[in-house]
This record gives sequence, C-alpha cells and structure tokens, in this order.
Amino acid sequence: MSQAEEKTALRQSMAWLHTWGGLWACWVLFVVFLTGTFGVFDDAITRWMKPQLPQASETRGMDDGVDRPQAVRLGQAYLSEHVPRSHFWGIGLPNDNDAAVRLFWEDQNEQFHNIRIDATSGEPIKATDERESEGGHHFVHMHFEFHAGTAGIWFVGFFTMAMLVGLVSGVITHKRIFKDFFTFRPGKAQRSWLDAHNAVSVLSLPFQLMIAYTGLATFYMLYMPAGIAVHYPSDDAYFANLLTQPEPREETGIDAPVTALDALLLSSEQQLQRPVSFVSVEHPGDSSASVVTFGRFIEKTGEYRLLGDGAGQVFFDGVSGAQLDLQAPGELRGGAAQDVQSVMRNLHFAAFGGHAARWLYFICGLAGAAMMATGAILFMVKRRQRALNEFGARTPQVYRVIEVLNIASISGLSLACIAFFWGNRLIPLGIADRPEWEVAAFFVVWLLTFVHAAWRPATRAWVEQLLATALLCLTLPLLNWLVVGDQFIRYLQRGDGERAGVELVAIALGLLCLWTARRVWQKSQQPATAKARRNSPRTASVEVAS
Repeated sequence: MSQAEEKTALRQSMAWLHTWGGLWACWVLFVVFLTGTFGVFDDAITRWMKPQLPQASETRGMDDGVDRPQAVRLGQAYLSEHVPRSHFWGIGLPNDNDAAVRLFWEDQNEQFHNIRIDATSGEPIKATDERESEGGHHFVHMHFEFHAGTAGIWFVGFFTMAMLVGLVSGVITHKRIFKDFFTFRPGKAQRSWLDAHNAVSVLSLPFQLMIAYTGLATFYMLYMPAGIAVHYPSDDAYFANLLTQPEPREETGIDAPVTALDALLLSSEQQLQRPVSFVSVEHPGDSSASVVTFGRFIEKTGEYRLLGDGAGQVFFDGVSGAQLDLQAPGELRGGAAQDVQSVMRNLHFAAFGGHAARWLYFICGLAGAAMMATGAILFMVKRRQRALNEFGARTPQVYRVIEVLNIASISGLSLACIAFFWGNRLIPLGIADRPEWEVAAFFVVWLLTFVHAAWRPATRAWVEQLLATALLCLTLPLLNWLVVGDQFIRYLQRGDGERAGVELVAIALGLLCLWTARRVWQKSQQPATAKARRNSPRTASVEVAS
C-alpha cells in the first residue's frame, strides 16, 4: 500500500469513528456544553432567581458593612444549641449573594443539613419569607455531574474523553478543515450543515480542546484514585500531605467545647488582610476538633493571573484555639504538579479575567453547543438523502430513534432550561424542598419533550419545541414583572446589570429560536412547493410542448 493510500485509509477510518462516535456522544455533550455555558454566569442567574438578594456591590475590601464577628457568634450559638456533637460544622458568612448566615452540618448518621439564619437576630429564616432556589448552581451541577453525584462525574468524564477522540478524528478527517472554515454555502442542505459544522468547530477548536482536557484534570483524584488509595488512608490525608497542611484528626470520643470562633475570625482576618467568608469545624464537641477559616477571594481589576490569587486559610485547634498553620493569599503549595493543576482548574472555571473572560467563555460555549447540534443534525440530513442500511431492516426505526434524540436533546433541553426559570417564578413560596421542585420541573419538561418528539412528525416537533422555547424566553421579563414587579428596564435603571443581563440574554436566545423555527418550517415547505410546481397544469403543458 502506498503512502497516499495509507493516508486515505486512515482518513476513512477516522471518518467512521468521528461520525458514529460523535453521534452517540453529541447528545450528552450538548447538555454539558449548554448548561456549562449558562453556568459561567451562575451567580448572576442565582441573583435573578432570588429577588431578596441585594444588588451586586463593588465593595470588596474589609469594610463591606458586614458584622462578621457577630454573624459567626450567632452561627456558633445556633449550632452549639441544636447539634453540639456532629462530624462537621460550616458557617457561611454574609456576602453579596446572600445577606443571611448559612449554616451546614453533618449529623452523627452522616446526614447533611443546612439552614439560613438572620445575621442580626440569629433567628431561622422561614421559607415563606424568601424565594428559595437552586439558582444558577443547577446548571453547574448539570454540567459536570447531571445531579447524579460521583456516578454523574464518571458519566460526564467518559463522554469528555469521547469528545477528545472526536476532536482529533475530526481534524484528521477534514483535510481541508481550515479552507472549509472560510466557505459557507447557504441553501445547500447537507453541504450547508457541513459548512456550519466546520465553521463553528474550527472557530472554537482551541477552546474545545482546552475545556475538555482541563475538565478531566480538575477531577484527576476521582478518575485516577488508585495511587492515592494505596499510599494514603483518606483523600483528606493525601491533600494534607500534598499541601503541607495539618493532618486530619481522628475523633477521640472525649467531650470538649469548641473555642470562641469570633476570636479566631478576627485573628484570621488580621493575618490574611481580607474578610473571612467561611468557617469550617471538624468534629465539633470532641477534643479532636479543628477549625479552618477561609479568606474571601478578591478579584483584582486588571489582573489576569491564571495561577490565581488564592484566598488563603488559617488552621486552628478547635478546643484551645492555638494556631496550627497559615496559608497566606497567593501562597502556592504542592509543587509544580499542583501548580499546573491549579492553572487548569482556573482555566476551566474562568477564574481570571473578570467579565471579559466570562463572556468569551459564554460565546465559545455556545459555539461548542452549536458544534454538537450541527453534527447531530448533519448525520440525519445525510441519512435522509442516502441511507446506508447499517442496521438492516431495522435501519428506518434506528434513524427515527436518532431523530427523536436529536430533537429532544437540542430543542428539548433548551425548552427545559427556560422552563427552569419559569418554575422559579411560578412554584409557590414556602413549600418544602422548593429548590428540588424547580429542578424536578426542569427534568419533567425535558422528559415531556422526548415524548413530544416521538409523537409528532420530526419537522413539526422541531418547530413546535423551538417556538415554545422562543415564547418562554421572550415573555420571561413579562412573567417577572407580573410576579415580582421587576423587569430588565427597571434593572438597568437601577444599575443592576447582572439581573438585566439574564433577561436580555433570554430575549436574544428567544429571537434566535424564533428565527430557527421559521427557517426549519420554510425549508420543510420547499420540497412540497417544488412538487406542486412540477404537477401544476402550466408546467405540465410546457413539458408536453417541449
């Protein structure tokens, strides 16, 4: 076999791998990319979904108007009264996103609990008083674990590896990929979809490679646990050794009260020179108790350090209050390998560059989602024109299943995402587990789109789901005005760019869905129009005359 024949054979094998491997992975990866794109602005979405939160403040220094010692005293008093002995306490101090004190604990049965208390009175905040919501964190959890915990992380990791394979095989398959990037032929059916797929793929190829690889590197400990399990008794022990931090302590069973946390907070802030955002207590009520105070991350305008500023943390003995260790802001521990992992983590989470970097990630994320969508649609366009009978007599049924999955995974997911926002405004206040009801509404709507796609003809399913998505997006400000009394114009007048941005992006995506639905419908009518012209009396007479 000649060298040219070998190259052709390699390209053909890569084309098969890219086509079929990409098809089975693209549905999951579309979900990962679209929800991850929205998750870039999870704080802004959370602020929109919780109208009770204050407008984002530019105050970043020590004097931010929060009485943190009082807040941590109230948090410790509540936890000491209700759960004096537990595996873990956590006290989240008031910040721009939440004016309340957030309390977390893990009881003796290893059940996790949380509550919010007023930062002034220490009284629990009733669910009827505020709009509880998962907020933008829902999209973050969908992005990396589909709300399925460790199993979900493994699931997403598998398809992320498939994505890397798809990217490499795609580059090998398209030998003229960069030339094709500058070529777009509209109205050419399969050719147009291929041009669109090539364009968005090449445009965002560096971003796709970076985001996939760094996503895997972020969870290296979970994906490659064998080395850690062999050499360390626990993950905490591994990180303590790697980062030269105090070793985790075993419970002794000897009762001992937790020292005053407000004094530790003041000491930490003095040394870190920044506000403390979170206080963690391991084994409260036991003589082995230990305390860690975490500084607040401060994003400095004009700084774009990928290695990160690092918020800093201080370690204390939880009973005596003696300081055990100090990791100053910006101090790097763990060696070169940990530094590299830190860079990759910051790259993946856009933890640098401020709003400019986040908008860049948002645009590239949408391009990545478009790459998945156009690839899935291209497969069906090609098979509709030239079926290969890969599955014998069952090939039409398999193609139908693929088309249903295309519709529900692309337009159906988009509809479920905007339905999540509507659920936030329509689900009554004060019901138990309200954030879980919002997430449930998202999954119910998404499941119904699969049923709808299977029930309706393909073109009508596409158009109807896109129109429903456009309707919900375009009327979201109206819903917000009717329920809360606010909308993007009033947000802009108050200078609340985050909440206004959520509604303006929803309107833009609604217009995009409306335009897409119109194009799909027009395209579906072209064959019928051409057939009608061929069968018209005038055309027939011309053909006879000729």
